[in-house]
Amino acid sequence: MKKKILIVEDEILIGMMLTENIKDFGFIPCEVATSAEEALEAVKTELPDAILMDISLSGNMDGIETAKRIKQKKDIPILFFTGYQDTQLLERAAATNPFAILDKLGPPEAIKEALDEIFS
Repeated sequence: MKKKILIVEDEILIGMMLTENIKDFGFIPCEVATSAEEALEAVKTELPDAILMDISLSGNMDGIETAKRIKQKKDIPILFFTGYQDTQLLERAAATNPFAILDKLGPPEAIKEALDEIFS
């Protein structure tokens, strides 16, 4: 059975690109959540098998806080996806025990490899 991936990305074009990548990799993308609130709701309604989460989100909550809230309720693997290399930010992200922290500028295959590893 194909696994469902929730993409949490506030930049629409990047969200669309990630959706296409997820499809190409053989997974089912949920509708893209563009805010923490949408992500929290999508976890309830979409029941994703994994989450690709941008660390930087517009609004009151960033991806790290969103991941903490999700992990309090559900044990869903989270892959952080960021263009930031700020050490403190990455340490905060790592403290949530994500499956991986991926570089937005890295190759899309890194996402596929991480997802394949989650489900192997």
